[in-house]
Amino acid sequence: MQRRQFLKGGAILGASALLPLSLRTMAAKSLLTTGDLKPVADFNPEVTRHWLGESLWGNRLQDWQLNQGRVECLQGDKSFEVRTVSLLTHQLNDKPANAHLRVKLGLLTQNRNGFAGFIIGAGGTELDYRGASLVQRTGGTNGGLMAVVDDKGALSFRDFSNDAQPLNYRSLKAKPLTKTGKFSRKAFYLDLQINAPASGQSSNNTLVLTLSDAGTGKALNQVALDGIDAQRLAGNILLLSSPPVGASGARWWFNELALAGDKVEENLSQTLGPAVGCLYSLNQDSLRLSAQLMPVASNEYQQLRLESRESGHTGAGWKVHQTAPLEEGFVAAFDIENWPYQLTHDYRIVDVATERELYSGQIVKDPGNAQPLKIALHSCLTATAKSLDAGPYVPRIKQEKNIGRYSKDNILFPHQQLVQNCDSHQPDLYVFCGDQFYEGVPTRVWRNKPDSKLDLLYRWYLWYWTYRDSVRNRPVIMLADDHDVLQGNLWGVGGRDPVVLETDKRMEEDGGYTQTKSLVRMAYRIQHSHNPRPYDPTPIDHGIEVTYGAFIYGGTSFALVEDRKFKSRRNTKVDPRHAQGELLGLRQEMFLRAWKNMHPGLPKVCLTASMWGSAQTQGNVKPLLDYDSNGYPYDGRTRAVQLIKDAGAVVLAGDQHLAMLARQGIDDFTDGPLFFAGPAGAAFWQRWFEGEGRLENKRNNDPNTGDFTDTFGNKMRLLAVANPKVTYQSFKSQVGDSWSNFLADPAVKSEGYGLVRVDHQQQAFEFECWEWSVDPKTGKQFDGWPYRLSFSDV
Repeated sequence: MQRRQFLKGGAILGASALLPLSLRTMAAKSLLTTGDLKPVADFNPEVTRHWLGESLWGNRLQDWQLNQGRVECLQGDKSFEVRTVSLLTHQLNDKPANAHLRVKLGLLTQNRNGFAGFIIGAGGTELDYRGASLVQRTGGTNGGLMAVVDDKGALSFRDFSNDAQPLNYRSLKAKPLTKTGKFSRKAFYLDLQINAPASGQSSNNTLVLTLSDAGTGKALNQVALDGIDAQRLAGNILLLSSPPVGASGARWWFNELALAGDKVEENLSQTLGPAVGCLYSLNQDSLRLSAQLMPVASNEYQQLRLESRESGHTGAGWKVHQTAPLEEGFVAAFDIENWPYQLTHDYRIVDVATERELYSGQIVKDPGNAQPLKIALHSCLTATAKSLDAGPYVPRIKQEKNIGRYSKDNILFPHQQLVQNCDSHQPDLYVFCGDQFYEGVPTRVWRNKPDSKLDLLYRWYLWYWTYRDSVRNRPVIMLADDHDVLQGNLWGVGGRDPVVLETDKRMEEDGGYTQTKSLVRMAYRIQHSHNPRPYDPTPIDHGIEVTYGAFIYGGTSFALVEDRKFKSRRNTKVDPRHAQGELLGLRQEMFLRAWKNMHPGLPKVCLTASMWGSAQTQGNVKPLLDYDSNGYPYDGRTRAVQLIKDAGAVVLAGDQHLAMLARQGIDDFTDGPLFFAGPAGAAFWQRWFEGEGRLENKRNNDPNTGDFTDTFGNKMRLLAVANPKVTYQSFKSQVGDSWSNFLADPAVKSEGYGLVRVDHQQQAFEFECWEWSVDPKTGKQFDGWPYRLSFSDV
């Protein structure tokens, strides 16, 4: 990434000139003056909002607000230590150079203990600036160094890199340069100056932290820390507000953040907002597009406008298509008829009130059938391998390494290798079939709270930040799955609520949506508004919208179905092989019957969340019972499989975290359609299908293929599978009676993405399955892929 030095500064004493000569000589040989400081964030005094500005990222959204020109921390409860705001546009490099950081701050609470200030070196040189922006609460590898003031005016440097004791912010042996003066609780400045030694050595930097009165400029307190390696200081710069460890306490506000020095590097392209990005889909001459904004204030960005012009015609004027309001979830949706889909167009989103362009991209022409249609298949993306709110990380099995907290093994966001390797195929269409995020990472589960919507958006923005450049110029189809509505499992039952006794606790297994219906509607709105128009737009109960329907793109007929939304709740009182109920529901079954006769002559692909069969074993080729697999109930599943067969389609899915290619059977093992469930992009829960070489009709003598009957009585033939790199028995023998199948270390899992080619000239589908870290130009796919299927053999 191209960066530049931020601001050169001279060897001037600055704030340390207030000190006796001996201390100035020891601690501040080459400090910059406050006159060199340059503001690096816009603290807009006219708005109140949870989005802090283009150059700032708050952890979490609900923990911060911009109000009256100040960034205010809203969270000071017990167990919410070190709330952070990361500066996106400026980082510290690993050069032996000087820097000066200044911020104005004060207390929002009275008579409460706590501390506030800077974290420097967050993420080290290992993490992308976006990944390093997640640093918060718990210390660990690459966590950085705190430079803070407490509620009594005392200054300290504290270690934030202890993996074994992540809440032990150990104070480092700083040298007091003054006695603590009279402390103002209204407003003061905190200055952190980094002094490189005159010799240019990188191992003996001196840090000087100064507290001064904002009104008078008088220095109140100053401490210095010697012998710090320049590389330890490299990384993101964050502001922090914190109560004491293990207790509730103070909250702080900040503004006037400014920086100077050669150790500071600036990249103004590293901003986020007000527009996060756009998603769009094409269905011949029908364009649908959604524009996603950050949590802006109620008095700004109320109406957005979609404009376009033919690509290459930069001198032409922009054509206005529609104006749309910003809806709950900070999304605006556009639905355009008579779109000229045979041509590529540039598009832009404009704020109506200010005429400011917020975002731009390209709507590519429909490629038709002149070339193979390349479909990228993604699902199941966790931002971090383990929660940043968790205690010390301990490997569960011997095959796992001990991942550091702010290492690339734990901070998976923004998934650079996964994204770059997939994008190198230059897909024509991106399909995200569920679990775009998880409700327990990067931070703790936050369900059924007054601010749960902001928490959901915090996770959604991480997904968007990951993929927004990939999909800026390509159509996208998206299915929201269970975790996308903050549930571990979902039996939607058409939105109906279960009857639960007052003495019982509502469980996911009871069916329906467990979160507020307003949150559920918002989740579907932000993920589905750009999808092609639904076949029957009638909402289900509680006004929850649907997205199932058909569309044509790239000379291919697609069906999009929602296999969670209408599914019957599980009945554990009946043998699962004999239970009856719905998988897709009557409405979607009627749609698939109609799709059979739509778009004659075109190859057909059905997009859904899951596999419609529980291809899982638990050792000794014993089927594992998993109601969440969508192999249940047997009759609803079998009707759905038959409808796909009747339509002559293949099925693309995800959800199971286990890449699989299988014929789903009806009466025998191969009389149904081919299903391809792509691998998880990154997930914690693991599943296995281990045939142990004992199944009939293996493919290519692969021991994990062959004819299989699951716990619901569904027949299928497994053609390929990408198991974790540790066996089920080895895993279970080490974790004991634990119910969970959690693994953190990416090296022992099999994760990545799928790629499907619809080759019109060769009249065949080709299914590819790639590990996230493999370069497609030089590496190989998971064993069993690629797989080629003639249109005539569907």
